Amino acid sequence: DRRTKLLLGMTAGCVALFALVVLGAYYWHPGQTLDEEGLAGFVQARDDWLRPVAWRFTELGDPAQVAAITLVLAAFALVRGRPRLALGVLALIAATSVSSQLLKALLAHPRFPPIFDYPVGPKALPSGHGTAAMSLALAGVLVAPRRARWAAAVIGSGLALAVGASVVAVGWHFPSDVIAGYLLATGWALAIFAGLHEVNLRRPATDRWTRTALARASDRIATGGLAVLAVAAAAVAVLGTAAYVLADPSGASCFAREHTAFVVVAGGVASSAVALPVALARVARRG
Repeated sequence: DRRTKLLLGMTAGCVALFALVVLGAYYWHPGQTLDEEGLAGFVQARDDWLRPVAWRFTELGDPAQVAAITLVLAAFALVRGRPRLALGVLALIAATSVSSQLLKALLAHPRFPPIFDYPVGPKALPSGHGTAAMSLALAGVLVAPRRARWAAAVIGSGLALAVGASVVAVGWHFPSDVIAGYLLATGWALAIFAGLHEVNLRRPATDRWTRTALARASDRIATGGLAVLAVAAAAVAVLGTAAYVLADPSGASCFAREHTAFVVVAGGVASSAVALPVALARVARRG
């Protein structure tokens, strides 16, 4: 099927990009410099009032919170009458959790010079928290009603970016660790969605449960609720950023000029956090 081939081709693209991130972080000097200066910029940009916020966001990538959100998403898929999607969500979180820990051990590599005193260990790539956050974001896109997948992508992007930026800001990870985690989660999501699509082609699911009053009502509520949440999340992000910059515009401008590498790296992390859920929402729009 053409769609299955597209999804698998995108999966291969994620694998290739993951390999490029590893090579850039480990063996390409300009990439290592961007990593180091990006980490330093994230840590220095974290004001005292942002420190507790960053720690709160890192908790969203902890195993207990990830398990709770996963069960909620799987239960929602069941309420919508889509048990295969529920199994796909469970498979996605399990696969990303196990593979991220295995890759940490396989790719362990010291990357910082002795004078670089942030507590980033050799087993940091990919970021487990970044992988988990993006996995939850993509799972939310998959289980959302078709008309609400764009809104789910916006909300998921915010979650992935908040957790990813926070683990860098507290000094746990380099930015490349987070981007690698995003790519790992997206590769698995595309592969699992390809498998679900192929199964549905060969053995079409019955629509008996999706036509129940509960399923239809949950679709309507979720579509409206996710749209409101997406608008609210976007507004909070824009207003929060504007307030942070306007609180000291000259200081923010000076910081950006003195930390150009940080601005580039932060843009890369933010772009990947947004682009990957949006890409999945686009290819899954008819699912």
